[in-house]
Amino acid sequence: MLTLLRQEIYKQIHGKFYIGWGITMLIVSLIAGYVMSVTNRTAGIGQTEIVFSLGRSLIMFAMIAFSSTIMIGDFANNTVKYLFSRQFSRLQIFISKLIVMVIMLVYLYVLNYLFTYISKLIFLSNSSYKFKPMLSEMFSSMWFILLLIPMVILISNIAKNTGVAVAFGIVFYFAAGVISNYLTLLIQKVEIIKWNPLNFLNIDSQFSYHGMKAMTHLSLTTMEIGTVVYALIFTAIAYVIYNHRNV
Repeated sequence: MLTLLRQEIYKQIHGKFYIGWGITMLIVSLIAGYVMSVTNRTAGIGQTEIVFSLGRSLIMFAMIAFSSTIMIGDFANNTVKYLFSRQFSRLQIFISKLIVMVIMLVYLYVLNYLFTYISKLIFLSNSSYKFKPMLSEMFSSMWFILLLIPMVILISNIAKNTGVAVAFGIVFYFAAGVISNYLTLLIQKVEIIKWNPLNFLNIDSQFSYHGMKAMTHLSLTTMEIGTVVYALIFTAIAYVIYNHRNV
């Protein structure tokens, strides 16, 4: 397993994914800080949180692209034959990719904190750097990612196409609010619909706004448990498909 992890990390380092998204996040953080310093020099409250939130959105896009690419990249590049020739099991390969996804997510969030602080030092010196609200925002988004990424992994394995998986993830990221509104109307009429996985994508919003309970008809604890359960189900199905793919 350690050998697989080293190989996966080596591929990502040479793939420059982490550098490209890191530079993008830095540029966006600096631009956001500059724009706010010019348009609202005296307000200081919440400015760093806005910069951090923009970085969080970029992390979502990065993880959607990364999770779909890493899962089927070996098949597309034919490097999966080399892995199988080393007698690694498909389960080991699959788990190693999941671990690398977690490592990449942590790396991107560390960069987001760092770049937000740099933007504050350069452009938002009068703004406070409130670590706790940003930590809370990160924690709530982790739950959203926990459910969305397994969906993307599943779609990428079914479609065998990174483009389809990336498009799926981005559409759901943007459409979550619209879907939520329609689901709310349906849930009012058919209570059982509240258990569908799309309703659990509202977990990010429910952490921030507890009034979402009236829309989802689920408590936050139930949302957390359901998110974990659905994440495990989607990941397990994705592995079954991955395990039966032809080389």
